[in-house]
Amino acid sequence: MAKTEKPTPAANQNKDAGQDAGASEGAKPKSKKLLLIAVGVLALAVAGGAGWYFTKGSGGHADAPKKAVAPKLEQPKFIPLEAFTVNLQREEGDQFLQVGITLKIDDPALEEKIKLAMPEIRSRLLLLLSGKRASELAPISGKKKLAQEVIQEVNGALGIHKPPAAQPAKTPAKADDGNAGHADAASAPAEDAPAEEAPAETPEAEEAAGIMDVLFTSFIIQ
Repeated sequence: MAKTEKPTPAANQNKDAGQDAGASEGAKPKSKKLLLIAVGVLALAVAGGAGWYFTKGSGGHADAPKKAVAPKLEQPKFIPLEAFTVNLQREEGDQFLQVGITLKIDDPALEEKIKLAMPEIRSRLLLLLSGKRASELAPISGKKKLAQEVIQEVNGALGIHKPPAAQPAKTPAKADDGNAGHADAASAPAEDAPAEEAPAETPEAEEAAGIMDVLFTSFIIQ
């Protein structure tokens, strides 16, 4: 009867070595895969940190809204209005005024606003002109005053509110007799009294420039 041969120790050692080699070869792909995953996670973390630094970490300047500044025209633009013909307030007889008005601007956005508000602008100016007397408009000072009033009316129609230009103070006339002169001297303000300073313009008033000037292209009173 044949005897079963037992494996020699050398064969057992070779078998164990083969199993260990197979296990180590199966572990190598797994370790490489884990290494690649770790590198990818690290790269994502670095990219996220860099993005946070440039958007938030640098003081939040990227999120701060920038104030839009309206561009100014290199040369002023002139917008002519249709001529106005109105009856003036009666003095010696029926009189009327025929006047051509041109608006001077340096803000390109105002031109479109003026076109949209033209019905209100014409209504305001018609009411202003028809409330005048010929004696008010005949002098140069009367025409200059009318130009400032036109600016105020147009700015009001555009939603721009600016204080009217200061008018020069009138110098009181001196009396001929001595007593009146003393009375005027007593009522006159002291020379050392400090003059009132004009209020400084606010930044909002500077931004809302409005109409620069009004030009009369024709001015006929009949």
